[in-house]
Amino acid sequence: MLPWAVLVCGAAFSILVFLVISNAIEERAQLRFERETAEAKGLIDLRIQFHTSVLYGLRAFFSTQQHVSRLDFHRHVEALHLSERYPGFDLVNYAARVLPHERRQFEEAVRADTSLDPRGYPDFRIRPPGERSEYHVIVYIEPMEPFRYAFGLDVAANPVLKADNSELLALQHETRDSGHLIASGRPIRVKRNPEYIGLALRLAVYRTGMPLDTVEQRRAAFIGTVGAGFNVQNLMKDVLSTEMAEYMRFRLFDVGPAQAPAAARLPPAHERLLFDNRQQNLGAPALEPENVGPAYFNRDLTTAVGGRLWQIRFEAPRNAVIDTVDATLPWFILIGGLFTTTLLTGFLYSLSSSERRAVALANDMTKDLRENRTLLNEAQKLAHVGCCQYDPRDGSMIWSEELHRIFGVPDSFAPSLKAMIELVHPQEQDTVRAAIDTASSVGGPFTFECRIVRPDGTTRHVRSLGEVISDAGGLPQRMLWSVLDITEHRETEHALRSSADQLTALSRRLVEIQETERRSLSRELHDRVGQNLTALSINLDILATSLARDEHTEQRARIQDSASLLESTVDSIENVMAELRPPMLDDYGLLPALHWYAKDFSKRTGIEVAVHGDDHADRLEPGVEIALFRIAQEALTNVLKHARATRVDISLKQDDAACIMTLTDDGVGIDSRSRGGSHRHGLGMVTMRERSQAVGGRFSARSRRGGGTEIEITIP
Repeated sequence: MLPWAVLVCGAAFSILVFLVISNAIEERAQLRFERETAEAKGLIDLRIQFHTSVLYGLRAFFSTQQHVSRLDFHRHVEALHLSERYPGFDLVNYAARVLPHERRQFEEAVRADTSLDPRGYPDFRIRPPGERSEYHVIVYIEPMEPFRYAFGLDVAANPVLKADNSELLALQHETRDSGHLIASGRPIRVKRNPEYIGLALRLAVYRTGMPLDTVEQRRAAFIGTVGAGFNVQNLMKDVLSTEMAEYMRFRLFDVGPAQAPAAARLPPAHERLLFDNRQQNLGAPALEPENVGPAYFNRDLTTAVGGRLWQIRFEAPRNAVIDTVDATLPWFILIGGLFTTTLLTGFLYSLSSSERRAVALANDMTKDLRENRTLLNEAQKLAHVGCCQYDPRDGSMIWSEELHRIFGVPDSFAPSLKAMIELVHPQEQDTVRAAIDTASSVGGPFTFECRIVRPDGTTRHVRSLGEVISDAGGLPQRMLWSVLDITEHRETEHALRSSADQLTALSRRLVEIQETERRSLSRELHDRVGQNLTALSINLDILATSLARDEHTEQRARIQDSASLLESTVDSIENVMAELRPPMLDDYGLLPALHWYAKDFSKRTGIEVAVHGDDHADRLEPGVEIALFRIAQEALTNVLKHARATRVDISLKQDDAACIMTLTDDGVGIDSRSRGGSHRHGLGMVTMRERSQAVGGRFSARSRRGGGTEIEITIP
């Protein structure tokens, strides 16, 4: 009965282990899903925090100024670089509170405002028309052109939101009384190409210097609100990694006020869908999950935005979260356990049987050995690995079947060390013979690679891994080694190396073409547009001179205005020409061009840039000068975008051996930016390295001890 008891216990234990491991894998997958969703929610919260901080910054800007003009608002928003730093922003605006008796004076003041547009805004009026107890009018808006339709709109009576005016006015009063960021809670379908869902946020602005401790004080100091329109799709873009986005679906809903009790929130059928990463057609109804059941992981997370509660619903198939290895591991263990139990049962049963059983077992073992040998030969064939054994005492050698196939010799071939070395490429026979002799004398493991020449003339690459087995006296008894056919691997390496060289050459060629096109475009602007603008300026001067001073006053004013516009256009064209191909670089050399660009960069950005070098040094080759100048441009751009630095030093040194350009800043450094997750070595760093290599130079970038980054380019 012992074999059958072992069978029952072993099977039960295998099933128990299967269930335990399956449950552990399921729990680990659940934890992974929860961790990924928590990270996604954290990223959403971080983005919302960054974007809403802009509105608090705008309120602080109004709070520090007695009066903020349209031009002040435009310059402040333009300096924020919203499109680059906050891609979720569509627009920011300022809505002033206007009482009925102030309406006519307010409209006339806006129409006469020429601080930004010299024509003013003669068509401005408060929309929608009608008498109301108060107006909250959008008077400043950036950018203006894509959203001009919102200019003059009363946000407390906004027809776009399709809501009751009393509800919208109450929302403005809540914004005024609380002093906190308030969201409209209503998705706005923005009719642009492509169409998308937007969301409006507003924050109260109070008069400078007035107390704001109580609701009455905030009402007395209230002058308007600053607002922002968000593109929800851009705000949610790349929240999930590419791998997660392939199997995970997440949707974003507005479920009601954040302070409302759970019972007062919107029911699922009335939740407002803000975003669905699987639904591109915004006009269609919200897609329901194809299957939300045991085959799916599900999780709902909430976050508060502007007084509203957002619910994020994540769904992912279990078989996508659980990888193939984890999914199959319990079954392998179950099958292995049952197989081992069966073997042990058979072994015990055989021991308790008669001689006939013992003979049958021996026959089975012999059969298994033959099958295992066959399986081993098949495995070696599939892996292109052969093995051999060599006895240095009598020179005998044994080869596997796959080794015969690797060397291209028939099974009747009589293996020997001499015959094996004769199949090695003539140029490498001495090397292989020396490696084998060294291994025989030293002992232990050995390895070498070589080429072999088959009898049919084909050449193959092989790698030999082996070990020398010695007796107690240290004398070698036999050598065991395996031979791996790595021909395809070598060919693949050669192809990859060739492709890399081609890509490098292509990259350098693209840089050369870019410089050629910049030079050509700069020349065209100078020769064609510049000459035409000069001729136009002369014509305007002639017209202005030909008109009598006492007459044609209006015409002379328009000619003078046109001349000013023309002069501004000429300056802009000259700036574009300088960016495309600085004439100072061709006329005076690299160091003066760097001085000019550093001065212009400091003027534009406020970052101090100092250039050091020998003014009397010989000029470099034109290709080297333009390469170093472009590298300096790219490096300063990276400093502006990522480094948060206040000073940059550019050093240019020349001697008989090399030209070295070094750029150092006092910013956060490359390592700090990488740890923060906000910096990647992207196209800019690759372009600088390629430009250096294109002129035969070396490029290095590293963080400095104590803070900052140092970039060094050395050109022999």
